[in-house]
Amino acid sequence: MTNSRIAPWASPAARTRLAEVEAAVSADLGAAAVADTVRTSLAAHAAQVDDDGIVLYAGTNVLSPAAAAATLATLNSRPSMGWPGEKYQVGLDHLDTLEVLAPLLVSELMEGTYAEVRLQSATLANLAVYTAFAAPGDTIAVLPEAAGGHASHHAQGVPGIRGLHVVDLPYDPERLDLDYPALPAFLREHRPKVVVIGASMMLFPHDVAAVRAAADEVGAILLYDASHMAGLVAAKVFQRPLHEGAHVLTFSTYKSFGGPSGGCVVTRDAALAERVSTVAYPGLLANYDVGRLGALAVTAAELADRGAGYAATCLANAQVLAKSLHDNGFDVASRDGEFTRSHHVAIDAARLGGGDAAAALLGEAGIYLSGIGLPWQDAGEGLRGLRIGTQEITRRGFRPEDQPAIARLIRRALLDRESPERVRADSIALRREINAR
Repeated sequence: MTNSRIAPWASPAARTRLAEVEAAVSADLGAAAVADTVRTSLAAHAAQVDDDGIVLYAGTNVLSPAAAAATLATLNSRPSMGWPGEKYQVGLDHLDTLEVLAPLLVSELMEGTYAEVRLQSATLANLAVYTAFAAPGDTIAVLPEAAGGHASHHAQGVPGIRGLHVVDLPYDPERLDLDYPALPAFLREHRPKVVVIGASMMLFPHDVAAVRAAADEVGAILLYDASHMAGLVAAKVFQRPLHEGAHVLTFSTYKSFGGPSGGCVVTRDAALAERVSTVAYPGLLANYDVGRLGALAVTAAELADRGAGYAATCLANAQVLAKSLHDNGFDVASRDGEFTRSHHVAIDAARLGGGDAAAALLGEAGIYLSGIGLPWQDAGEGLRGLRIGTQEITRRGFRPEDQPAIARLIRRALLDRESPERVRADSIALRREINAR
């Protein structure tokens, strides 16, 4: 196997692809050739995904035209350190508007009082919460990985960097939710400093009030990670975490929220907010990307104005797509005959070769999504499921009546085993039909 100069420690599959790309490019190219290579790659990606792709990946979205226009490239390379009124740099007075407007809009939208919006990702937002409320050696309790617990909740992610001990919350695979009767005794046994709920795949809402009651009994902070659900939370559908009892809410500002890349922490408690803010700056940040905040403010304002309709369509698209997939012969995850109450849909892909293999085949057919673990899979089984999110196709203009056509394309690729090229041609045709509306 040819090794990689970039990451010789990576997996065999990653090293193979890295070496392939390394052989096709050169660090010795001049500036003009590098610029041309970059432009070509960006254009090819845009044509494949932005113009022609059916993107069902749960962790993506696109900016609205107004949010995209609220960016200024020069801001990305201009430092902004400290609060307005005590900046380390001078000449940033006009940017104070963004630094005040964005947290005001975000906190109001998410039913909080205080919002830390300067963090560059939800992973850093989670780290800020862990650092504020747990010391190295302390325990945090999180959802199991196979139940959607994110890497930023587990030991291989930032809890490990913080030196925290991670335990899995009791989970009921049949209910696709926490095992609430077992929760109080579990927390009394492990005495976590932070309890983390919210998942990378979340079909049904949590009983936040029940978790908060159990957390209060042991003095734990309840963190709800709404990275995937933030657009629905903003619309007050699916779940209202702070209203229902979470101490703090973290989320990604893209995904269902539909803004620029970044992360936020929102709370109603001034003391908690101050601890998180102090960790964020100067603890985790010196300079940060103030260029994100204009688009974030516009996105939050748009969600306040029109988020209810967007969220309702996300949910309707997911429900129709789930039923259509079931009717086309797929093993769609469900509870009591109900497939989903969110914009997520899950397929058990065990008979399709597993989630990763099925996702790769769909990618060849012009449909982009990812594998995911499922709560009932065996240890070491790999990613058994396929995870679908409807947030981007909703923003791209897909409606509930379009979902049966998507389900048929997926069936043709995965069950009928048609040539991916033939399915891809029809996927592109469907996407262009939607684009032309």
